[in-house]
Parts: sequence; structure tokens; C-alpha cells
Amino acid sequence: MVKSYQRFEQDSVLGVISSNSNCLWVPSQNRNASGQVLTGALENVNCWSIKSGELVGTLSDGFPPGAVDAQSSKPAESAYLQYHPDTNLLAVGYNDGMIKIWDLLSRSVLMKFNGHKSAITMLRFDHTGTRLISGSKDSDIVVWDLVGEVGLYKLRSHKDSITGIWCQGEEWLISTSKDGLIKVWDLKTQQCVETHMAHVGECWSLGVHEDLVVTASADNQLKLWKLDLEQEPGHMLVEKGVHEKQSKQRGVAIEFVTVNEAVTFFFVQNADRTTEVFRLRTSEEMSKALKKREKRLIEKGLSSEDIEKNLSESFCSFVMHPFQVLRSTYKIKAVSWATTTTSKLELAVTTANNTVDYYSIPYHKRDPTTQSPTKLYSIDIKGHRTDVRAIDISDDGKLLATASNGSLKIWNMKTSSCIRTFECGYALSCKFLPGGALVVLGSRSGELQLFDLASSTLLSTETVHTGAIWSLDITSDGKKLVTGSADKTVCFWEFQVEQELIPGSVDKFVPKLKLFHDTTLELNDDILAVKISPDDKLLAVSLLDNTVKVFFLDSKKFFLSLYGHKLPVLSIDISFDSKLLITSSADKNIKIWGLDFGDCHKSLFAHNDSIMKVCFVPESHNFFSCSKDNLVKYWDGDKFECIQKLAAHQKEVWTLAVSADARTVVSASHDQSIRVWRETEDQVFIEEERERESDEQYEQTLLNSLEDGNADDMFRKDKNEEGGITDEVTDVHKQTIESLKASERLVEAIDLGMSEVNLLQEHEKAMKLWQKKKSGPQPGKPQPNSILLAVQKSPLEYIMDVLIRIRPSQLEDALLVLPFSYVLTLLQYIDLVVEEKTIVGRRLPLICRVLFFIIKSNHRELFSQKNEELKIQIDRIKLKLRSSVQSKADDLGFNLQGLKFIKQQWNLKHNFDFTDDVTKSQKDNKVKKRVFETLV
Repeated sequence: MVKSYQRFEQDSVLGVISSNSNCLWVPSQNRNASGQVLTGALENVNCWSIKSGELVGTLSDGFPPGAVDAQSSKPAESAYLQYHPDTNLLAVGYNDGMIKIWDLLSRSVLMKFNGHKSAITMLRFDHTGTRLISGSKDSDIVVWDLVGEVGLYKLRSHKDSITGIWCQGEEWLISTSKDGLIKVWDLKTQQCVETHMAHVGECWSLGVHEDLVVTASADNQLKLWKLDLEQEPGHMLVEKGVHEKQSKQRGVAIEFVTVNEAVTFFFVQNADRTTEVFRLRTSEEMSKALKKREKRLIEKGLSSEDIEKNLSESFCSFVMHPFQVLRSTYKIKAVSWATTTTSKLELAVTTANNTVDYYSIPYHKRDPTTQSPTKLYSIDIKGHRTDVRAIDISDDGKLLATASNGSLKIWNMKTSSCIRTFECGYALSCKFLPGGALVVLGSRSGELQLFDLASSTLLSTETVHTGAIWSLDITSDGKKLVTGSADKTVCFWEFQVEQELIPGSVDKFVPKLKLFHDTTLELNDDILAVKISPDDKLLAVSLLDNTVKVFFLDSKKFFLSLYGHKLPVLSIDISFDSKLLITSSADKNIKIWGLDFGDCHKSLFAHNDSIMKVCFVPESHNFFSCSKDNLVKYWDGDKFECIQKLAAHQKEVWTLAVSADARTVVSASHDQSIRVWRETEDQVFIEEERERESDEQYEQTLLNSLEDGNADDMFRKDKNEEGGITDEVTDVHKQTIESLKASERLVEAIDLGMSEVNLLQEHEKAMKLWQKKKSGPQPGKPQPNSILLAVQKSPLEYIMDVLIRIRPSQLEDALLVLPFSYVLTLLQYIDLVVEEKTIVGRRLPLICRVLFFIIKSNHRELFSQKNEELKIQIDRIKLKLRSSVQSKADDLGFNLQGLKFIKQQWNLKHNFDFTDDVTKSQKDNKVKKRVFETLV
């Protein structure tokens, strides 16, 4: 019988406050509530309440990693966020080139766009919120229509990733890229009308306010440009001057904000710990400063030409002045304007150390009133500042301890909230004592610390080791502790309750648990891992010389030496029955050993990088492993097979822990996330898992082969390299598994529906022939297809139903991969469907879109066909469609006129105009009317 296992799925993600994307400020809808900060949290988006510091919600899409229908590869990380306040839509760009449009009210995905080959670097909505413009690392800019849910066109001209986009209406677009160029595009003609060398090196960001354009270079330069779109191409952008920032690092983001339609500020976020805020001078201030400067220069006796030259050189100082510099304790990842009033500017800042800070800059008129911005709020409790290097789960499975460099955090597993935070050294190992009220922690400096969770205190600190404590373990009764250190010693400790005198008293004592150093075992090499067997008889010690030594715990006598790894063993675990020992090493192998004779049962090439930790599942020979290749794997220790791959972490997985009831696994990674995996009711069959993986691999290979393109693309590429075509506009196409599956469904529907149509046509012909001759038996009506009977639809309606179900953004990609024989069949279908008034009445736009696209994409093949019937058929479709479109236009015109008439009638009946003689002003003879409306 085939063995089955329980499936593990991701239950929750802890510890991620913000990841690598930008952050957004969303103002509150009602006055009393605080605003929210949206931050990218790896594959999710987190919504934080800035005042309470609580996680308000998480936007996550798709199946949880590990689920039956989830991908076996890791989910794509969110790379860029953009919010449109009027429509309440959030666009999220991901590292794989996908764009998802979220509705923030329902927290659901409205549409998905797939047109880029690599990570999204820039997203911009137009002012109406109906179009989205995206830029990517693949150097393409794509314009998306959010109403039609399609990509309109792709602008190709830049040679490196896009760093800035600005658009005005549906007419003009300005883009900057790391290739150092700034380009002006005319969106009506879809052409690049102007290109300037923005900076000598890379151009990292773009900001536009009215007629002022600011770009930032890879060093401390800010370049100012004057924008006039009314000018002839070639004179729209004019370079006006260069300003040098305080920071020598590149400016990675520029964002403008206008306060009360009078004063404008902008910040430049640098690639270090600073953000510089600038203020734009008002037109009055500028004219005053110009007159002052001109007067001073005339007094100096300069000629008019010199004066003009001097004024143009100091353009930057006239237009703007440095306002204040925001300095963070950590490197800044992203900055966003928050609440801005006439007395204060507020900014939301996310840092590289997993925090969200909220700063305020109070100001009066032109200058800030404080030396530096004040930090009002900070969200930092919900995550660690540095990588989690040690984790442990309490016996009852209710608490989780995570330790990093500087902090130990205790989490409630049920509510996923952090309930305690302790300061500690650089933690490398930690363990709960039985009962779950005490945690013992080993640090890199050799300190051993004991924490009490109930009183939130550090009970004791012991420093016997002189090197890093890489590993520690506790006996099953919880009375003894073993620590292994880089100082080549294994120390044995005992827990004892000691009566301690209460400070300020003479005879009052309080019991206190303390650690007492018992004995020390000295070895020849640094110790990397220690493990006590569950029966408390043996102690396994991993050394830097790639071996594992097994000792008797009570007598400390040597028992076995396990050698075979090519690199040091990083982790050891012993099974519940003390019969098996597993070791994981930096040589990417896991070895399973018998503890009777020290023989190696099996050596598994388990991961593609160093294996950091292995853990047996309690009461089983199955085990989990985690590695620097970002994966957590679940193994069968008896059959030596991989049961399940858990791919969710974006970076190296440092450590993992398994709960005592074997239903929960927790893993911690370099991406700051602590992921909780829970056992589900679903079952895993090893064969099925392997099949799924091979299917995914095949699908990926298929997509890659489709993406490589055809010979025309290669020819165009060669021509580009020769210096032929540089700017081009293309359609937005990218084959995905969804579009291929949609194409397959359409092929199946055409096969089924058109064969049914052909049968009915043959039956009609036979009937006509029989009615003419009246000889022989009457031809029987063919039996309809069982699927059509079940859905109660005609063949034409069935095919239309399948077409409707294909997402608009995937429709063209699905039609693109149709074989030419099916294109001819589809034309035949359209010829038939145009006769059906009910279908045409409701689905005319879809029929037109399908027809135009298949004609456009297959025009060469259709043109080369020597089939007269085909030409007649296309001509017939054209004439029928024209009449259908005309009748649709007539209906729309009639309806519009009808609505106008109804509006006019309403105004006549319900609005009464009264003219007051008094309101007639002497200056003009206009009469002001007071309108009184009756409300229904």
C-alpha cells in the first residue's frame, strides 16, 4: 500500500514590518481615526495603523505556500506600490513582472497584468485612475487600460531599468532610466519626441511639479529642468541648473507635496540614512530675490550680459532652498509624505532594519522651528532589527522564542503577537526550560543568560566560555544543561534554586533559580552543535574537523566517532527512540546514522547550499531540514525520501523548530520573516508531489521557449544591434500558464461546438434532400452532445461562454497560440454567430476584438490562402458586423437623446428660477439667479 503523509501549509508570517518595496501613506476616511502606512512585506502588503502600531490588515493573494494547489517555487516579492485616492485602488508590482490591482475596501485582487519580464521598478496612475503606467528592470514601459483590463502598448527605448515616470493626461509622458537618459513621449502618436542626457552616469529618480523637473544622479547631483510641453519637440525640456546635495550617496526617490495650494516642498531620499527636504520659493519670493540680486550686480558695475549669465547660473538658489535633513538611525528604504499642513510636515519612513518611523517637521513661514525632525511614532516591536539566529517552541506549543543580535522576543502562537522583548547579546542559541516560563540563551561573546518570562527579568548571566556558544541542549527532566562553544569546550550546568536576600532587609529571602557550572569536557576543535539523546544516555558533539563525537552523558566517556562529511556538521538531532542520529553539513548533505554501532544508514544530497538545521518530528523518524537555498524540506527518515518542499522564504533560512505535538514547524530566515507551518488534513503522496514538480518544470520550459520568440524577433534584434531601429512601440504580450490553459479550453470548446454545428448542418442538408426525393427513411436528428445538454446551451452559446470566461488581459495571448487551422474554424464560428441577434446584441465588443486580433496576427497566412470561400466568408462577416455596429450606434444615440430629454423635462418641472433686481450690479449687466430646487 502507498504510504501517505500529512501536508504542511503556511499558517502565518511573523516578524516582517517592511521589506524592500516603497511605502505609502493612506489618510484615514474619518477625522478621528489615524492614517495607515502600507508597506511591502515580502509577497504580501501590510497595512499598519501609525498611532497604535497595530497591523490593521494584510493583502495576500493566492494559495498559502505548501498547499495542494500552490506553486512549488517561492512566491514573488512585492517590489513597488502605488495608490490612487479617488478610486481607492492599490497597484502592486512584483519581482517576477506581475502587477496586481487591489481594491483596498474589500482587500481583494480586481485584476492581474503580466507584461514585463523582470521586477517592476515604477508604477504611476494617471489623474483619472483609469490608466496605469509601469516601468521595469527589463527597460520597458507599458501603458495599461484598467477599464478594458488590457495592456495598450509597450514603449521600448531605454537600455536599462526605469527609475522615474510622470504623465500628463493621455498625451505626454516623461521617463528616466539607469541608462542616464530622460525622454519625453507623445502618447497620441506613441513616439519618443525628445531625449536628453540627464546625467553622465545613471539617473536614479525623477520628480515633476508644474513646469519644474528634478532628476537625481548616482552621486550628489540634482539637476533642474524647465518643462514646456507647448514648445516644439527638442525644446520641451531645457536644462536650468545643478544643485549639490549634502549626501554624497545617490538620490533614489523624489516626491513633491503642495500645502494649501501655496507652498511646495519636495524630499530627496538618499541611499543612506538621510532624506533631504527642500522648499520651492513662491513667485513673489523669486521676483524679490531676482530684483535684489540684479540691483547688487548693477552696483558692482557688471554689464547686462554678465548679469544675465550670473542670474541663469544661480537659477537653483532662486527656485528652491534646503529646508531640513531627516537623519534615521538605520539605512532608509523608503519615504512617503504623510499629513502636511501650514504648520507641520509629516513623513512616514521605512528602514532596512525592519521598522516604520513617523517624523514631524514643525515650521513657521519659510523655516523649520526645530533643529531636526521629531520622531512621533515607531513600529518596531512586531519584528527583529537583525536576522533571527535561534528559535524554540515551548512544550505546550503556545509560546515561541526568537533570538537575534540584540533582542529576544516571545510570541503568542495563537494571536501571532509579540508579548515580551528582552535585550540580549548576539544570540546564537536559545531553549525553553520545561514549563515554558524560563528561556536560556547562548551568545556569541560566550555569555549564558537565563530569562524569566513571568516577571520579564534577566535572572542570571554566566560567562564561563571564552568563545561563541554555538549550541545548547537541556535534558528531558530539565535539570541539566549542556553548552558547546567555539573555545573547544563542552560545559555541563545544573539548575538550582537559591535563597536570595531581599535588598534592604535582614532576614527576608526570596527563592531564585540560578545556573551552576558543574563540569567541563575539553576537545580538540571548536564545537558547532551539541545534542542530548531523549533517553538522557548519550551526548552527540559536532566538531570543526567535520566529525561527530558521541559520549556517554553520565560518565563523559567516549562512545562513537561519526565521520564522512567533507565540511563541518552544522546541526545534529536524535530520534525519539534514541536509535537514529541525523547530521546536516555545509557540504549540502544530510547523513542518517545508527546509534548502535555508528554506521551510516544513508547519505542524502538534500539541498543546493549549506544545510543550517535538521529537526526530527517527535514520535517519528521523519525530519525537517532548512538551508541557505531558501527551502525548508520534509523528509521520511526510514525511506530516505523527500516528502514535501516548503518554498516561501525569499532568502537563506537560518534555523527551524518543531513543536512537541508535531503539528507545528517554525522557520526563520535572512528575509526577516518567521514562518509558521501547520499540519493540515490534506495528504501527501510522494509520487504525486514528484509529478507536480516535473509538470511545473515542463510548463516553465514551455513558457521559456515561447518567450524566446520567433525568427522575426531575432531579425529585429540584429537590426537593432546594427543601429537601425532604436525606438519602437509594440503590443503587450507575455505567455503565462493561465493564457496557455485558456487557449486549451478554447480549442476544446471549438472542437466540441463546431463538430456539433457541422452535424446539425449535415442533418439539414439530408432533410432537404429527403424532402425533395421523398424516398427512403427520414434522416434521424443527431443526438446532442451530453455536455451541451448538461449546461443547456447551444453550441454557439457554449463557445461564447468559454470566450467570456477568458480574462481580458489574457485573451490576446490565448488567441496568439491558436494553431492556424483553429483560426479558420474560429472565423467560421464568427460567421455563424453574427447571424445570432441575441448573442451579437450582448457580446458585440468581444466578437469585434477577437475578429480584429486574429485577422491582425494571422494576416500573412490568410493573405497567402488561395481559398475563394475564405475571402467571401471574411467579406460576409465584414458586412454583417458593419450593420450590427451601426444599429448599436443608433441605439446608443437614441438612448443618449432620450436621457437628455428626460433631464430637460425634470429641470422644467422641478427647478424654478427667480431673478432679484437688487443683485444686478452696476459694473456689469449680468443678472445673478437664485435657483430653488425641490428634492425628491
